[in-house]
Amino acid sequence: MFILVTYFCPHGAHAPDSRCSSCKVTGYCSREHQPSDWASHKTICNDIKCSRAKMEKVERKLRTLPGNSASSLGNPFETSFGHFGSTVCTRPYMVARITYAVQLLSSNSHDAAAIALEISRGSLDLCRRDLLGARSAMPNLYLRLGQDQKCYDFIKGWEDMSVPFLNSENEDIMEGVSMFCGRRLIAPYSLAVALIKVRMLLDLREVRASSVLLGVDKINVDILQHIRENMDLRSSICDKIETLEHQTDQLFAAIHKANKYLWRAIVGPGDSLPLMDWEGNVEVAAVLSLSDGKCWEETNGAFRWIQKKL
Repeated sequence: MFILVTYFCPHGAHAPDSRCSSCKVTGYCSREHQPSDWASHKTICNDIKCSRAKMEKVERKLRTLPGNSASSLGNPFETSFGHFGSTVCTRPYMVARITYAVQLLSSNSHDAAAIALEISRGSLDLCRRDLLGARSAMPNLYLRLGQDQKCYDFIKGWEDMSVPFLNSENEDIMEGVSMFCGRRLIAPYSLAVALIKVRMLLDLREVRASSVLLGVDKINVDILQHIRENMDLRSSICDKIETLEHQTDQLFAAIHKANKYLWRAIVGPGDSLPLMDWEGNVEVAAVLSLSDGKCWEETNGAFRWIQKKL
C-alpha cells in the first residue's frame, strides 16, 4: 500500500543504471539523459555537493586536532563521542551534518532518504542530547524507506527512558495509542504512528476484500510480516481492522486538536492556510507538511483517508 522512493531518471522509462557523480543520489537511465536534465538538477546537485564537502572538511579538521593543551583534547571522535554538543569545537560539525541531511532531501530519491537517515542516526550517536533535533526527521525517513517496524521501534525507544539508548526492538505496532494522544503529543512522532497504523489498516482492508494475502510487492513488507507473526487464530482480520479504525480515529482527533491546520496542510501544502494565526500553529503546520507530508503522499490511499476525515 505504499510507494518506495526510488532514484529515477526524469526522462527515461526504465530504472537508471548510472548516477550523478556529484550529488551521488540522482539516477539516470543513460548518459545522454543526464546533460539534458542538468538545467533543472544543477541547483539541487550543487547544494548537496557543497554541503557534503563542507561536512567532510570540518570532519577532517576535527580528526586531526592536537591533544596537547587544556583547550584541545584531541580527536573528539575518540574523546567526546556521544557528547559532541557539549564542546564548542564540535558544534559546527553537527550543524554541517544536519545541513547535509536537509539538502539531501531536496532530491526525491531512495538513496537520498537512506543517506539522510544514516546521517541523522549517526548524529544521535555523536550527540545523545540531540541539541539540533535530528530525531524529529527520522520517523519520516524510516517511513519513506518502508521501514515501518524500525520507525515504531525508534519512536518507542526514544520515548521510553527505561530502556538503553534506542534499544527497542519488535515493539507491538497494534498496541494502544494513548501515549501519542495526550499532552505530551509530539507531532512528528504522532504523525508517524498514525501513518503506520493507516498503512496497516489499508493493507488489512485489502486482505479482507481479496480474501487472500496479496503478493509482498503490493503490501508493505514490515506490515505483512507483523500480520503473519502477531495475528492469532482467535482474532480475525475484521477485529484487527476495527481496532485500527478506532486507533487511527484517536490519532487523527488528537493531532487535529493540537494543530487544526496540520491535516489540511499535509494533503495540500500551502493551500487554504491563513497568513497568520495568533497561536503560531499555522507556521508549524507548514513546516511539518513539507517534512512529514511526503511519506503520506507516497502511501497509496493515505490522502483519501485524510480527506474523508476532514
